[in-house]
Amino acid sequence: MGVEPNDHIMEDAMNQVELSDHQQETQSHRESVEDSRSWNAKRDEICQAMWSDYIRIMSKGKEKVGGSKQFRWLPPMHEMMLKILTEEAGKGNKPSNTFRAGSFALVAKEITAHFGVECHPVFVENRMRTLRSMWSTIQELRRKSGFGWDENLKMITCDAKTYQEEVMAHRKHAEYLNKKIEFYDELAIVVGKDTATGGFAKSGVDIENEPDNGDTGDSAEFVADNVEECVVERGRTQMNHPPLGREFPTGALKEINRGPVDYTTLYNEVMAMMAEGYSEDMLATAFDHLCENEKTARGFLAKNARLRKLWLDGYFFSQI
Repeated sequence: MGVEPNDHIMEDAMNQVELSDHQQETQSHRESVEDSRSWNAKRDEICQAMWSDYIRIMSKGKEKVGGSKQFRWLPPMHEMMLKILTEEAGKGNKPSNTFRAGSFALVAKEITAHFGVECHPVFVENRMRTLRSMWSTIQELRRKSGFGWDENLKMITCDAKTYQEEVMAHRKHAEYLNKKIEFYDELAIVVGKDTATGGFAKSGVDIENEPDNGDTGDSAEFVADNVEECVVERGRTQMNHPPLGREFPTGALKEINRGPVDYTTLYNEVMAMMAEGYSEDMLATAFDHLCENEKTARGFLAKNARLRKLWLDGYFFSQI
């Protein structure tokens, strides 16, 4: 039995099917649009977060350029800075207690070129404040009663009792006591009141009263740990031992500084100090420290028994 072409019931049914298909298509399209909007919103959110992170990172980068707290001064950089500024002072570019701006720019340029870091003149200026503070401390200690000065070694000297009293009151002052102050003459020119005209002028007692601090570098980088230590009476050096050149011939010192440290010899020399009353455990700790610091180990081997004892006293006191 066939279907009448003009059957209204059948026609309505077909229309309902077409309407349903159209509604489904419309709904699917709407869902697709909503999904697309949702993903677009998520994409915008991610982009905004990435942009915010970028702005934050760039801001930190600007802070690094604007200040010296992020710039790490290494010992070779110090040496280059002092050498250049000493030469600049000799050229008359330190007319008073400060250098011309061009001198700081020159230091920054040379450090950037030699060490592959981005150094700015402001870093050099800020480092100068730290050096002035260090210089002020050194000169203050030299003036205090109970401390001596070894001009040959450029070293502030004191006996064990004075050392302990000073370090108990000012722990950081241990950096400058019974240790050679590296580049002392250059420091006297660069941050002292000596203006070094013409040649290489030296100043031994100038006082720089500018305890301004604005740098995070270590001031103790100029203090050596491997040199002779002297015992002083109140206010004067006690010269009851031969000078460095007589006690250790130049050839012997060169031999000590040549090649790797003989740690077996070092161990035997350290443990020999048990005769001075130190325990084996204490000396083992000192030996470990010397193994981690080759320059200090060489200095220890270069010392005589009395100076080794002075070094051990200072080391053990610093560990309290």
